[in-house]
Amino acid sequence: MPYGQIITLMVALVLITGAPSNHTLAFPLSQGLFLWTAKTVLWWFSVRILLNRSPISRLHTLSEKLETLALIPLLVDFYLLDVKDMLGIIPWFKKFNMLEEFAGLGLYFLYLALVWLVTAQVTERRTAHEQGMSRAVRERFNMILPALVPYFLLSIGFELAAHFAPPWLRSIFNSSFSPLLTLAIFSVILAFLVPPILKKIWRCIPMPDSALKRDLLDFIRKTGISFNEIYIWPLGEGRACTAAVVGIIPGFRYIFITPCLLKYLKTEEIEAVLSHETEHVRQHHILWYVFFLAAYSIIMYRLMDPAWSWLTSREFFVSLLIKLEDSPEQIAALAAALPMMAMIVLYFRYLMGWFMRNFERQADMSVFRTQGHPWHMIAALEKVALFSGGTRDKPSWHHFSIAERVEFLYQAAQVPELLNRHEKRLRKAKTTFISLALVLFMLPGLLPVKSWKRSADINLARLYINQISSHGERNADWYLMLGQILSERKQYARAVQAYLKALEVEPDNPLALNNLAWLYATSEDKAFRKPQEALMLAIKAASIKPDSYILDTLAECFFVNGYFEKAIETEKEAILKASHNRDYYMQQLQKFQTALMKQQPARQE
Repeated sequence: MPYGQIITLMVALVLITGAPSNHTLAFPLSQGLFLWTAKTVLWWFSVRILLNRSPISRLHTLSEKLETLALIPLLVDFYLLDVKDMLGIIPWFKKFNMLEEFAGLGLYFLYLALVWLVTAQVTERRTAHEQGMSRAVRERFNMILPALVPYFLLSIGFELAAHFAPPWLRSIFNSSFSPLLTLAIFSVILAFLVPPILKKIWRCIPMPDSALKRDLLDFIRKTGISFNEIYIWPLGEGRACTAAVVGIIPGFRYIFITPCLLKYLKTEEIEAVLSHETEHVRQHHILWYVFFLAAYSIIMYRLMDPAWSWLTSREFFVSLLIKLEDSPEQIAALAAALPMMAMIVLYFRYLMGWFMRNFERQADMSVFRTQGHPWHMIAALEKVALFSGGTRDKPSWHHFSIAERVEFLYQAAQVPELLNRHEKRLRKAKTTFISLALVLFMLPGLLPVKSWKRSADINLARLYINQISSHGERNADWYLMLGQILSERKQYARAVQAYLKALEVEPDNPLALNNLAWLYATSEDKAFRKPQEALMLAIKAASIKPDSYILDTLAECFFVNGYFEKAIETEKEAILKASHNRDYYMQQLQKFQTALMKQQPARQE
């Protein structure tokens, strides 16, 4: 499986979800479509020029680099051409956020497909091997598709739950247990759905009964690993030389072998390859990969709020945020997405990559137990290198090169202690990782997060005041931000002044209207409770920008003025438009409905 492309897919998702949305197009639709087409054609021509000029020996390496560079036209789409707002014209895209992500990934795959298509054309022209352009692109896509299946299923499931599930189920999805629930669902999908899907999309067929198959079955049984069936995997039209064990549950676990291995390797050499693959199962390497993904997701979830609180309590970081506020929104959004993308690359490419390389070495070592020596494995590796087009000395971030693997096996045959050293090294690394993950998981409960938040509020308020003083009254957003901070600190008098200043600069600013309306409707200090003024402000805000949170404020204003039926009607509209916080809106609706029910008996009496 192309692990490098899986990482770039994760980066692509961060770019897509982190892109700003102004709800207005930066260009007229026709002009935006023209610019998008021109950019895509430019990407295609650039790919053609680079690949056509590349020596055949470097063609594959250059193609892999261009697959990573395909993130550039995607970035242009979402941060310069405002594709997110173009998609927002379609009603369903406003209601279901997953459609926006799927469309973004579709664009990314378009740019990848252009790379794959040109690579196939150049390869066919220079090697006189007719593969078929559409087949080449389809095969490359099919290699990535298994990694997308859990993502697609989870996205669809969570989106449907957010819109149609009962309130008790939505509350579970929105609770602190959400990461654990996601992990559990992901594990079920990985165990029961992905292996059969792989078998289907990779067009695998059961290995016909033969003496070779019976020998291989006997060998696998001796390893103690249970599986469902051996399948022939026609990767690269049968030219690729590799094998794989897919699946966690024995009944849903399959062994895939490409025709190349069956054609050119001796029985003992194929058994050495199978020893390697079954060792992945015996050592639970797939479960470790799931654990790495879970650890990353849960730790990031746990540390996100404390990290943000600490950063905003530092004056230098708040100053940086203010500078970004002065910059175009696209630059600020990209700057916010960059740390997440860096974390993904560092964690999966380097930390998890180290474990993956050493897990592969551990799998190679299994032949000392199953066959008593490494010579059949060495012969198999050398043949794989030969038939794979001279890749013997080419390492990757998740595999040692074949030359390095062969050299280690030679050394281990002479110095068996190397095997024990590697096992001890891996155990120590696993223990260290688990210990560090537990520390990071528990860290938020040990940190002075409340103190950081108080410092952050002080820093933000002071810096916003300084910004207002230096910039004058030309930016309502500074007053708006200051008002939000002061309101959270219950300094209502100063908050009202800040919101009124924002409205002096921009009388139709929907956020300032909304926030001031909310303060007048819900203030804990009765001196600032002004229900009628709140309703007028909320009506004006909703007429300008009828988003879910503004409609919720309007519903609250109806409620505090005693218009319970209007509050219920408006809150239902907010729920229909909401893409998140739906559980809160449902609680609001229940509050309004309860108030109406209490009012009706009173009227009857």
